[in-house]
Amino acid sequence: MNLKKLINSNNRFSEIVRFGLVGGLATVLQYGIYVVFVHVVGVRAVPSTMISYAISFIFNYILSSYFTFHKQPTTRNGLGFTLSHLINMGLQTGLVAIFKEIVGPMLALLPAMGICIPANYLMVRFAFTSKYFQSKGERKEAIADADTE
Repeated sequence: MNLKKLINSNNRFSEIVRFGLVGGLATVLQYGIYVVFVHVVGVRAVPSTMISYAISFIFNYILSSYFTFHKQPTTRNGLGFTLSHLINMGLQTGLVAIFKEIVGPMLALLPAMGICIPANYLMVRFAFTSKYFQSKGERKEAIADADTE
C-alpha cells in the first residue's frame, strides 16, 4: 500500500495511522512551543505548559477532524473530543500513580501511555463517529445515506 493510498483510505488501519501521525505532530508541536516559551520568551514552566498544551490541543482537534476522521469540526464533536481528552488525562494520572509503585516514577508514564493511547483513540473515534456527537445535519445526512443503500 503506497503512502498516499494509506493516508486517504477510509479503512480502520489508515485511520489509526493518521491518528498516530496527528498525535505525534501535536506532541512535537506542544514541546516545541513549550521550549520557545521557556527558553526564548522567558515564561515559567507551568504557564508554558498550559499555553503549549492549549495550542497543541486546538491543532490536534482540527487535524483529527479533517485529516484523521474526515469530518467537519462541530460543537458536538468538539465537545466529545474535549471530554475524551479529559477522561484520558484522569486515566493517565491514575495509572501513573499505580505504575510508579510497580516500575518506579521514571518509567511509570510508559505503561500508562500504553493503555491510554489506545483508549484515547477509541474515545476520540466515538466522538467523531457516534450519533451522539453528530450535528442535526450530519444525522439527517446519515439517515439519507442509509436510505439510498
